[in-house]
Amino acid sequence: MYFLIILVLMPITSTIENNLLKW
Repeated sequence: MYFLIILVLMPITSTIENNLLKW
C-alpha cells in the first residue's frame, strides 16, 4: 500500500521541484 503511494508521489514531487527550480 505505502509502496504504491510512494510510486505515485515521487513523480509529483519531482514535477513540483522542477517548477520551484524554474522560479
